[in-house]
Amino acid sequence: MTALLANGVKDSTEVWYRVRFRRFLDAYGDRNVRDMTLDDVRAYLVAIRGEDVSPYTRHGWVRAVRKLFKWLYEERKINDDFHRKIPLPKLPPAVPKGIAREDAIKMLEGCGGSPAGKRDKAIMLFFLDTGCRVGGLCDLKFEDLDLLHKRGQLLEKGDRTRIVMFGPRTSRALEEWLQVRPYPDNEFVFTSLSGDSPTNPNLVIQMLRRVKKRVGVSGRVNPHAYRHAFAREYLLNGGDLATLSQILGHSSLAVTKQYYAVFTMEELREKHTAFSPVRNLPETI
Repeated sequence: MTALLANGVKDSTEVWYRVRFRRFLDAYGDRNVRDMTLDDVRAYLVAIRGEDVSPYTRHGWVRAVRKLFKWLYEERKINDDFHRKIPLPKLPPAVPKGIAREDAIKMLEGCGGSPAGKRDKAIMLFFLDTGCRVGGLCDLKFEDLDLLHKRGQLLEKGDRTRIVMFGPRTSRALEEWLQVRPYPDNEFVFTSLSGDSPTNPNLVIQMLRRVKKRVGVSGRVNPHAYRHAFAREYLLNGGDLATLSQILGHSSLAVTKQYYAVFTMEELREKHTAFSPVRNLPETI
């Protein structure tokens, strides 16, 4: 764990691995890991195959073990690179995780005209218009918001900065919130209503849950659901994968494709109908 932190991973990533190592340590905690063989690890893989857990939990257990033995090999603590022979379990086909369009509309309509409603509406539109992460939204400072050119500079995952753009509707919502926010001298754009402090991810999540309950929405409404919705709608509306990947701040197209370019069969049917080359063939054929 110390090596992970020394390499610059976030505390949350270190906790992720620590939790998933626990299952392996329960099975082999009394063994010297340097003396373990590929057969030992394979026996562990067989044992966890029978566990009554989700495919994602099992995938995380194996991923953590692969990371452990890769690190041991790279640090020359073991001589064999058998982490390469530890296969990751297959995950079920991905399903769309974005907030549904009709649910997003209900959520916006349920905000109302109070200061809290104006703030909540601005937050929802900013999510939906930029595809930003909740941490970037909460850390957005007034000095990094350019309403004239409709863009903002965010500090997000891995302490990386990136520019996000938004449209006139989001810009108007931001202006309406800034006119009524109770602490105008606070350096952060989105603040608490009960104290002179910036909002935080937990407060945003709780706000979305409250509005969800109030308007009777049953689907996903968490901050990342808005990010997924932005990505899916961007592609469904004709945007390309390369620019989407850059907008979302991904390090590669593969990440964007795997986690965000996920559509229902009906959505794929509509895209096929619109763009199939056969559609434009002469009627005489």
